[in-house]
Amino acid sequence: MRLFKSLVLLALLLSSLNAQPKFNADKLDSLINKIYNDFELSGLSIGILKDSTIIFNKGYGYKEWNTDELVDTETLFGIASLSKAFTAASIGILVDQGKLDWNDRVIDYIPWFQLSDPYVTRELRVVDLLTHRAGFSTFDGDLLWYGTDYSREEILKRFKEMPLKKSFRSEYGYSNIMFLAAGEVIEEVTGKSWDDFVTERIFIPLEMTSTNTSTKQFTENSNVAYPHLGREKLDFLNYDNIGAAASINSTSSDMLKWGMMWLNKGKYKGKVILTEKTVDRILSSYQAINVGNLSKINERHFLNTAMGWFLEDRNGRKIIHHSGGLIGYISRFAIVPEDNLSIIVLTNDEAYMIPPLMNHLFDLFAGNLKDEDYFERSLNYFKGKEERESKRKKELEENRAKETSPSQTIESFTGIYTDKMYGDAEIKIENDKLHLTLLPAKELFNAELNHWHFDTFSFKFADPFLPEGMITFETNKEGKISGFKIDLPNPDFHFYNLHFIKKD
Repeated sequence: MRLFKSLVLLALLLSSLNAQPKFNADKLDSLINKIYNDFELSGLSIGILKDSTIIFNKGYGYKEWNTDELVDTETLFGIASLSKAFTAASIGILVDQGKLDWNDRVIDYIPWFQLSDPYVTRELRVVDLLTHRAGFSTFDGDLLWYGTDYSREEILKRFKEMPLKKSFRSEYGYSNIMFLAAGEVIEEVTGKSWDDFVTERIFIPLEMTSTNTSTKQFTENSNVAYPHLGREKLDFLNYDNIGAAASINSTSSDMLKWGMMWLNKGKYKGKVILTEKTVDRILSSYQAINVGNLSKINERHFLNTAMGWFLEDRNGRKIIHHSGGLIGYISRFAIVPEDNLSIIVLTNDEAYMIPPLMNHLFDLFAGNLKDEDYFERSLNYFKGKEERESKRKKELEENRAKETSPSQTIESFTGIYTDKMYGDAEIKIENDKLHLTLLPAKELFNAELNHWHFDTFSFKFADPFLPEGMITFETNKEGKISGFKIDLPNPDFHFYNLHFIKKD
């Protein structure tokens, strides 16, 4: 009898420990509606998969702001860097087939792919392409694909001119270019484009019937959310040339199928997409990242890279996740194996609400909701963006040397300039003013130049995403204009890596 009572008590204890909090869909719906309005979003779609069951999947707001075109669970969004996990899985499929190995040298497949460092070129392995440890700073080389007419191969060949900023495999540096190279490895091994391979081997088996790899696949009848900035509709940009790193478009319904495959260790409805061994290898830890000031907010002890994923902890659980960001689209996808949980959030506007929403959901399903209001903190940051930009402009104005003139006649600044990695830029006169165009991305990167001081001019590119910048011209020993550099502060595209030299 005593043993029986002990077993009953033990069973009750285990039951209480394993009990999951009751999910209230109506309460979450109310919260999301409030977030949608507070953060002034255009459109939003969120899906939650729990214990192999879709318990929440709903669209909010507009595909095009303030029209009758409403977002639903089948609406396509650009998922940006969530594409990287599909590329890692594609490599995993080839490993399972015995067609390559994680530790194969990249140049054995694409020998024309050369980096600035011969040692790294020789030793770079397939796994290095997928784990952000090749030795570059975050986003190095991204101006090569953003809005340009360069092909995938041309981007990789031009990237040779980018110097390594860190020791190989010693530090984290997020690289879209390395994932682009992984896509080229897939094409070399299979004889199929990355686009065709990921469609045939992942989208079709997972029944992701709406998902595609290019905006060129949109039609008049496509259920697509337009990109927005501050509820201002933008035109679609084509990202085909960065394919394997960022070009996939998907829906919350389709992404939940993707989540089911990972939670089932590579299987979907009885089909083996990836072996369990390969799933474990992809989701292993490869490169540690400094958790920084966000560690307290996110209550994490570590942040590491996996292949096409990031790993961190919260509530004593491992969180497998990745965020995506393109102009006018922000997204995040997460898997929590201990809670048998997968979450997808897709937006078509600036989305400062995604990190606190994800943390709220992680805590909710772990039965560990916090009193601290993460949404309020993010909302304050969101509402302070105009104040921060105003402060930056004020500081620039205070440091301006007024009543100065250019050192040369206006005609002296005109001509063709070139950066050995990026390509050509043109300075010409239009309506008695200097005009700048970066020719590889001439639709986005063109602007009138306004004299600021000395040989520095201010400008605002046609691209609505980027703030105002400065261009400063240089002179040679003969006093002639010889080149220029661009100062355009933003976290995504590194104009400071470019140095344009005037052609003779």
